[in-house]
Amino acid sequence: MMFSDVVDVLRGEHDEIRRLCAAVERSGDRDRGHRFAVLSRAVHRHEFGERAVVHPAVRNVSVAADLIATMRLTEETALLLALNTLDDLGPEDPGFRRGFTALHRAVLEHLTREELDEFPILRRHVPVQRLHAMTGALTDVQLMAAA
Repeated sequence: MMFSDVVDVLRGEHDEIRRLCAAVERSGDRDRGHRFAVLSRAVHRHEFGERAVVHPAVRNVSVAADLIATMRLTEETALLLALNTLDDLGPEDPGFRRGFTALHRAVLEHLTREELDEFPILRRHVPVQRLHAMTGALTDVQLMAAA
């Protein structure tokens, strides 16, 4: 699949994270741990890339954009903590399903907020050439995070 710029790449990652969340939600006991691990790695890699490449670009646009990026960073910190907590619990723990349901809802809300708040800022205020260059930077950072 060919992406035209960093926003397109992020939208693709958001779609994949939504699919992975749904897979964990509907998985049986045998598959839940593996599917959760795949989701956790995808979310960590995605958020690492956004923190290094995307949020700084949004923050540089204006004071209002800086506030939006700060709110998304706060949400991301909570999501990553929740992922780590669920990972520590393990999928066989009785509290895992309830915790995952809350995490799933928070992930969906967070992705939607990025798409409604940050992506339009990037499209409107960051030059197209920079959005293309950010794609390479995002990929590089995510590869380093995955290593």
